Amino acid sequence: MAEQIRTAVVGAGYFGRFHANHYSKNPDAKLVAVVDADAGRAKAVADEFGAEAVTDHRQILDRVDAVSIAVPTPLHFEVARELIAAGLHVLIEKPITDTVESAKAITALAEERGTVLQVGHIERYSAAYRVISEKIDRPLYLEGYRIAPWKTRGVEVDVILDLMIHDIDMIIGLVGAPVTKVDAVGTGVMGRKIDIANARINFESGCVANVTASRVSYKTERRLRVFAQSNYLNCDLGERKIFGYGLRGDPMTQGLAAITTETIDIPQEDSLANEIASFLDCIKTGKKPFVDGHAGSEALRVAGLINESIDAQLQKVQSWLKPGDVLAAAAKG
Repeated sequence: MAEQIRTAVVGAGYFGRFHANHYSKNPDAKLVAVVDADAGRAKAVADEFGAEAVTDHRQILDRVDAVSIAVPTPLHFEVARELIAAGLHVLIEKPITDTVESAKAITALAEERGTVLQVGHIERYSAAYRVISEKIDRPLYLEGYRIAPWKTRGVEVDVILDLMIHDIDMIIGLVGAPVTKVDAVGTGVMGRKIDIANARINFESGCVANVTASRVSYKTERRLRVFAQSNYLNCDLGERKIFGYGLRGDPMTQGLAAITTETIDIPQEDSLANEIASFLDCIKTGKKPFVDGHAGSEALRVAGLINESIDAQLQKVQSWLKPGDVLAAAAKG
């Protein structure tokens, strides 16, 4: 058996525990440590998966080969920079960081140090993404719809970085062309940051995507519709089903007989297990990660364009409000 890759997880919260679980089960990895500033939380997860509890990531620099970073987004840059500088391979939860500048900085540092930097855009490692990418070539129009009820987890960032960025990254991967323009609207509802947003994303290829994300819905729903020449997929990502429509003739002369339909059951797979297995394989083989630092930075750049457009929209709304309207709205709240 090949030598196992020594791994650790920094951040023992909701996602960190899942990372620790998968490292403990993967035959290519040995989970050495779980790191969290909260000693009790680090111990709970470490004990569960047979690792050592550590309270400072600097204590593991010479003891592991690879690390998953699952701390809050504002801490991503500093933690990743120190780990990469020490020569460690890093899998960082999405978004890569909270600014494009810092994302590019750690991407450049990883290239300089010759380490693997993979970004945890988990949808790219899903069976659904694999099926869609095999079925659709050169999409012309996409619609992403991702809504969920309010939760306190993840609210340190807006809904664009919390939820929408999943669809942003998937769509960028499917389109394969640079983003040229973004128009967006959004607002805060429950929290202090944007909780619901809609964005129209234009690509250099002429493709257009319309993406909606909300974390103030009464239900959870994840859908993606993809239109291409003579091909259309309606993807229910939550229910793991894809409804496909295509052409085998001329509908104008053959009617419905020219239209093909199919229902595809998306295989039941653990996307995080796929993501971590891919990360370990990149370390072993030297392959480029499916979602590397450049891809993570581009998704963050587009998210930034969406936020800029929303800010401009909100400023326009405020300019139309009279002082009395603002006071009345505050009183109702």
